[in-house]
Amino acid sequence: MDNALVTKSNHLIEAGYKLTLNEQRLILIFISQLDSRKPLSKDNDFVIRAIDFSKMFNIPLNQSYEILEDAASRLYERDIKTFDKIAKARGRFRWVDAVKYWDGEAKVTLSFSRHIAPYLTFLHQQFTTYEVKQVSQLKTAYSIRFYELLIQFIKTGERYISLNKLRDLFEITKEYPRFFDFKKRIITPSINEINLTTNLSVEWDVVKKGKIITGLIFIFQETYMNE
Repeated sequence: MDNALVTKSNHLIEAGYKLTLNEQRLILIFISQLDSRKPLSKDNDFVIRAIDFSKMFNIPLNQSYEILEDAASRLYERDIKTFDKIAKARGRFRWVDAVKYWDGEAKVTLSFSRHIAPYLTFLHQQFTTYEVKQVSQLKTAYSIRFYELLIQFIKTGERYISLNKLRDLFEITKEYPRFFDFKKRIITPSINEINLTTNLSVEWDVVKKGKIITGLIFIFQETYMNE
């Protein structure tokens, strides 16, 4: 699994959802088992073992057992929110149809929801691919989300995100109402982590309308320091 790749539709990267760090990690490992060029298989059953999870994210094996069981039990309830600007329609669907933790075998099996399949398979345009190892040392789900939002635009090396959109994507609409706190708790730690442990070098600044902060501008490029 050293060269495991994640491929997602850009529409999924731009969707609103909230996962814990380990739920995010679990989803990424399962996505890396898909062939994004082909349709979802009929059996649609994927497996991750505690020992593989441990190696991928550099976590002690005894902790991986508990992490997998907890993440698997919560993942079934997690959902994704999308908005089709053309149709002006909001959608909501689950990540998975079924998820199971096997006590005796220290593994998780998962079946993706049929509604998410178009965002993960049969992708021929408007998708983003990156190596799981690039985010394997990130310590928050927000850091992983930021990485995806930026790597999506790696060809231009620049991205503007409105503050309202960022809150919607992360589902942080009520927490940290003051930008000072949002910056301190979410933005700064995430970008610092990305700079320290991934293949991206990122600088950012606020965008204002008058005295009001309306968005963020990111300038970034690939580095190869962590290989």
